[in-house]
Amino acid sequence: WNFTPREVEARAISPKINTVVMPARFIGRRAEMRKYKNSLLAGKIQSLLITGPGGQGKTSLAGKLALDLQTHGYRLFAWSARPENSWRDFELEMEQTLDRPRVNRYDKFLPRAENESARAQFMLDLLMEQFNGRVVLFLDNLETIQDPDTLALKDSTVEAWLRAANQMQGMILLVTSRW
Repeated sequence: WNFTPREVEARAISPKINTVVMPARFIGRRAEMRKYKNSLLAGKIQSLLITGPGGQGKTSLAGKLALDLQTHGYRLFAWSARPENSWRDFELEMEQTLDRPRVNRYDKFLPRAENESARAQFMLDLLMEQFNGRVVLFLDNLETIQDPDTLALKDSTVEAWLRAANQMQGMILLVTSRW
Protein backbone atom coordinates (compact mmCIF):
# COMPACT_ATOMS: atom_id res chain seq x y z
CA TRP A 1 0.00 0.00 0.00
CA ASN A 2 2.98 2.25 -0.31
CA PHE A 3 2.14 3.96 -3.63
CA THR A 4 0.94 7.30 -4.95
CA PRO A 5 -2.42 7.06 -6.68
CA ARG A 6 -2.53 8.44 -10.22
CA GLU A 7 -5.41 9.26 -12.49
CA VAL A 8 -5.97 6.63 -15.16
CA GLU A 9 -5.30 8.02 -18.61
CA ALA A 10 -8.13 7.22 -20.96
CA ARG A 11 -6.95 6.12 -24.33
CA ALA A 12 -8.13 8.47 -27.06
CA ILE A 13 -9.80 6.50 -29.84
CA SER A 14 -9.96 8.03 -33.29
CA PRO A 15 -13.55 7.82 -34.49
CA LYS A 16 -14.39 7.21 -38.14
CA ILE A 17 -17.05 8.70 -40.36
CA ASN A 18 -17.26 6.04 -43.04
CA THR A 19 -13.73 6.11 -44.57
CA VAL A 20 -12.71 9.43 -42.95
CA VAL A 21 -10.59 8.93 -39.85
CA MET A 22 -11.22 11.73 -37.40
CA PRO A 23 -8.81 13.01 -34.76
CA ALA A 24 -9.48 11.60 -31.29
CA ARG A 25 -10.51 15.00 -29.95
CA PHE A 26 -11.77 18.24 -31.44
CA ILE A 27 -9.39 20.90 -30.14
CA GLY A 28 -9.70 24.62 -30.75
CA ARG A 29 -11.35 26.31 -33.69
CA ARG A 30 -14.57 26.68 -31.69
CA ALA A 31 -15.26 30.17 -33.08
CA GLU A 32 -14.87 28.94 -36.68
CA MET A 33 -17.00 25.93 -35.82
CA ARG A 34 -19.88 28.06 -34.52
CA LYS A 35 -19.61 30.53 -37.40
CA TYR A 36 -19.71 27.91 -40.15
CA LYS A 37 -22.25 25.68 -38.42
CA ASN A 38 -24.68 28.58 -37.98
CA SER A 39 -24.17 29.68 -41.59
CA LEU A 40 -24.71 26.16 -42.91
CA LEU A 41 -27.81 25.56 -40.80
CA ALA A 42 -29.27 28.94 -41.80
CA GLY A 43 -28.64 28.23 -45.48
CA LYS A 44 -26.32 31.23 -45.82
CA ILE A 45 -23.58 28.99 -47.22
CA GLN A 46 -23.97 25.66 -48.95
CA SER A 47 -20.40 24.59 -49.60
CA LEU A 48 -17.18 24.92 -47.69
CA LEU A 49 -13.67 24.19 -48.95
CA ILE A 50 -11.15 23.99 -46.11
CA THR A 51 -7.52 24.19 -47.22
CA GLY A 52 -4.22 24.35 -45.40
CA PRO A 53 -1.06 22.43 -44.56
CA GLY A 54 -1.26 18.97 -43.03
CA GLY A 55 -1.97 18.77 -39.33
CA GLN A 56 -3.84 22.07 -39.11
CA GLY A 57 -7.23 20.56 -38.29
CA LYS A 58 -9.02 20.58 -41.65
CA THR A 59 -10.48 17.10 -41.25
CA SER A 60 -11.27 17.74 -37.62
CA LEU A 61 -13.21 20.93 -38.36
CA ALA A 62 -15.05 19.56 -41.41
CA GLY A 63 -15.80 16.27 -39.65
CA LYS A 64 -17.14 18.01 -36.54
CA LEU A 65 -19.34 20.20 -38.75
CA ALA A 66 -20.59 17.12 -40.60
CA LEU A 67 -21.39 15.26 -37.39
CA ASP A 68 -23.16 18.28 -35.92
CA LEU A 69 -25.25 18.63 -39.09
CA GLN A 70 -26.08 14.94 -38.81
CA THR A 71 -27.43 15.52 -35.30
CA HIS A 72 -29.64 18.26 -36.81
CA GLY A 73 -31.28 15.71 -39.11
CA TYR A 74 -29.00 15.75 -42.14
CA ARG A 75 -28.01 12.51 -43.86
CA LEU A 76 -24.22 12.39 -43.97
CA PHE A 77 -22.13 10.75 -46.68
CA ALA A 78 -18.36 10.88 -46.16
CA TRP A 79 -15.43 9.71 -48.29
CA SER A 80 -11.68 10.08 -47.89
CA ALA A 81 -9.68 10.29 -51.12
CA ARG A 82 -7.11 7.64 -50.31
CA PRO A 83 -5.91 4.83 -52.59
CA GLU A 84 -7.59 2.18 -50.41
CA ASN A 85 -11.00 3.92 -50.63
CA SER A 86 -12.82 3.24 -53.88
CA TRP A 87 -15.18 5.92 -55.16
CA ARG A 88 -17.41 3.21 -56.65
CA ASP A 89 -17.76 1.63 -53.18
CA PHE A 90 -18.77 5.05 -51.87
CA GLU A 91 -21.37 5.36 -54.63
CA LEU A 92 -22.71 1.94 -53.71
CA GLU A 93 -23.04 3.02 -50.08
CA MET A 94 -25.08 6.03 -51.20
CA GLU A 95 -27.23 3.84 -53.42
CA GLN A 96 -27.88 1.40 -50.59
CA THR A 97 -29.53 4.15 -48.53
CA LEU A 98 -32.21 4.60 -51.18
CA ASP A 99 -35.62 3.02 -50.71
CA ARG A 100 -36.85 0.43 -53.22
CA PRO A 101 -38.82 2.82 -55.51
CA ARG A 102 -35.82 5.15 -55.84
CA VAL A 103 -33.44 2.23 -56.45
CA ASN A 104 -35.76 1.09 -59.25
CA ARG A 105 -35.75 4.59 -60.76
CA TYR A 106 -31.96 4.74 -60.54
CA ASP A 107 -31.54 1.29 -62.09
CA LYS A 108 -33.78 2.31 -65.01
CA PHE A 109 -31.85 5.54 -65.48
CA LEU A 110 -28.33 4.06 -65.41
CA PRO A 111 -28.28 2.54 -68.92
CA ARG A 112 -29.56 5.84 -70.33
CA ALA A 113 -27.13 8.12 -68.47
CA GLU A 114 -25.21 10.22 -70.96
CA ASN A 115 -22.15 10.64 -68.79
CA GLU A 116 -20.80 10.66 -65.24
CA SER A 117 -22.22 14.11 -64.56
CA ALA A 118 -25.73 13.00 -65.47
CA ARG A 119 -25.37 9.90 -63.29
CA ALA A 120 -24.13 11.98 -60.36
CA GLN A 121 -26.91 14.54 -60.79
CA PHE A 122 -29.60 11.84 -60.87
CA MET A 123 -28.27 10.05 -57.78
CA LEU A 124 -27.92 13.29 -55.83
CA ASP A 125 -31.47 14.30 -56.84
CA LEU A 126 -32.74 10.98 -55.48
CA LEU A 127 -30.82 11.40 -52.23
CA MET A 128 -32.10 14.95 -51.75
CA GLU A 129 -35.64 13.77 -52.47
CA GLN A 130 -35.44 10.84 -50.06
CA PHE A 131 -33.84 12.81 -47.23
CA ASN A 132 -36.06 15.88 -47.61
CA GLY A 133 -33.31 18.13 -48.95
CA ARG A 134 -31.07 17.47 -45.95
CA VAL A 135 -27.92 15.85 -47.32
CA VAL A 136 -24.27 16.51 -46.44
CA LEU A 137 -21.48 15.31 -48.72
CA PHE A 138 -18.10 15.36 -46.91
CA LEU A 139 -15.05 14.70 -49.11
CA ASP A 140 -11.69 14.62 -47.34
CA ASN A 141 -8.05 14.64 -48.51
CA LEU A 142 -8.71 15.71 -52.09
CA GLU A 143 -5.04 16.63 -52.48
CA THR A 144 -4.37 12.92 -53.09
CA ILE A 145 -6.27 13.15 -56.39
CA GLN A 146 -5.14 16.66 -57.38
CA ASP A 147 -2.42 17.53 -59.86
CA PRO A 148 0.30 19.22 -57.77
CA ASP A 149 1.03 21.80 -60.49
CA THR A 150 -2.44 22.82 -61.68
CA LEU A 151 -4.38 21.69 -58.56
CA ALA A 152 -7.02 20.25 -60.91
CA LEU A 153 -8.63 16.97 -59.91
CA LYS A 154 -7.08 14.00 -61.73
CA ASP A 155 -10.16 11.83 -61.19
CA SER A 156 -12.89 12.84 -63.64
CA THR A 157 -15.53 10.82 -61.78
CA VAL A 158 -14.98 12.62 -58.48
CA GLU A 159 -14.81 15.92 -60.34
CA ALA A 160 -18.19 15.26 -61.96
CA TRP A 161 -19.76 14.41 -58.60
CA LEU A 162 -18.25 17.51 -56.98
CA ARG A 163 -19.62 19.71 -59.76
CA ALA A 164 -23.06 18.12 -59.49
CA ALA A 165 -23.13 18.45 -55.69
CA ASN A 166 -22.00 22.06 -55.84
CA GLN A 167 -24.85 22.89 -58.23
CA MET A 168 -27.46 21.04 -56.16
CA GLN A 169 -29.71 23.53 -54.41
CA GLY A 170 -29.74 22.86 -50.66
CA MET A 171 -27.08 20.14 -50.56
CA ILE A 172 -24.25 20.84 -48.14
CA LEU A 173 -20.79 20.13 -49.50
CA LEU A 174 -17.77 19.99 -47.15
CA VAL A 175 -14.37 19.46 -48.79
CA THR A 176 -10.82 19.39 -47.42
CA SER A 177 -7.55 19.60 -49.30
CA ARG A 178 -3.99 20.69 -48.56
CA TRP A 179 -4.13 22.72 -51.79
